[in-house]
Amino acid sequence: MNDVTKTCTKCKSVFPATLEYFYKNKGGKYGVTPRCKPCVNEDNKAGFIKRKSENPQKIAEQANNRTKRHYHSNIEKSRERARLHARKRLADPEKRAIIYARKRGGSAGLTPEQLDQMLTDQDHKCAICLTPDPTDLDHCHSTNKVRFLLCNHCNRGLGAFRDNPLWLRKAADLLERFNDFEP
Repeated sequence: MNDVTKTCTKCKSVFPATLEYFYKNKGGKYGVTPRCKPCVNEDNKAGFIKRKSENPQKIAEQANNRTKRHYHSNIEKSRERARLHARKRLADPEKRAIIYARKRGGSAGLTPEQLDQMLTDQDHKCAICLTPDPTDLDHCHSTNKVRFLLCNHCNRGLGAFRDNPLWLRKAADLLERFNDFEP
């Protein structure tokens, strides 16, 4: 098949009849499509533009459904890819500072340098559980003043108790009494 050539039915160009120049088609001559890849791509693009101009809402909805189906059928891969991407961003000190600044620091009026100083002061660990590289800024909801950096779990925990120290102490007492918890 290396010496066999094929003429594209659309542009009339002659190419080797390989998958480098033609798409696979079991029913086609030499097992490839009658048109070359650039011609097929051009026709597909023109068809898409025509369909989109006729009913843009339908095309957007179809694309959204395709994305959802792909995400849910490959959920573990999608989540792992997101975690890997997050780890890469957080590994770069400059990007991490920008992320913190955008996430909550910007609304709290903190600069990337101030956030880096907070990280250094906390030894790059969550203020509660000491998990490395905390990603959330804890702040007072009434004054909006930033208190410290936390991991996502600890930040959600404080939020669940609505920043009420009495409830947190009571919860800690209950855990110690009933779970035999030893840190």
